[in-house]
Amino acid sequence: MNAATAFVALGGNLGDRLATLRSAVTQLAAHPAIDIGKRSQVYETAPVGPSNEPFLNAAVRVATSLPPRGLLEVLHDVERAHGRERRVRWDARTLDLDLLLFFAEGQDTPLLSDDPQCRLPHPSMLERDFVLTPLVDLLPGLVLRGTSLAAHLTALPDPARTVLRCVGEL
Repeated sequence: MNAATAFVALGGNLGDRLATLRSAVTQLAAHPAIDIGKRSQVYETAPVGPSNEPFLNAAVRVATSLPPRGLLEVLHDVERAHGRERRVRWDARTLDLDLLLFFAEGQDTPLLSDDPQCRLPHPSMLERDFVLTPLVDLLPGLVLRGTSLAAHLTALPDPARTVLRCVGEL
């Protein structure tokens, strides 16, 4: 497979959170155009928004022959298969899959896209420790906006910090 590389964030705070994240990875891996690579640790995080239940968050590296919007469609299909309902922004959810970064085959810089349906890199990922922490597990040295992901994470102010603890492997 001629493959691009993408990084996908996973999260959820309803039901058996860890089982749901693992099931989502299994379902993604079953897709003929997706190969799952390295997986981050899983982190429990305080909720952002109206939900009161803590989330589990992780990230995976994938190789794919799909274009970004095609991969995003697959991610949305997997969310729906796991009971995701989009009602209120940042509400409780069984599963949230976000396409964070997409590298075209042979490229070492991420694709930039202002497509309103598939903005890349993910527009708010540098402001969220629950996204950056697992992503730094996979790609600490990547430089975005002139700074490494690890340095973006370190620079987040205390009020933006939500990670409570590492709960283990995905």
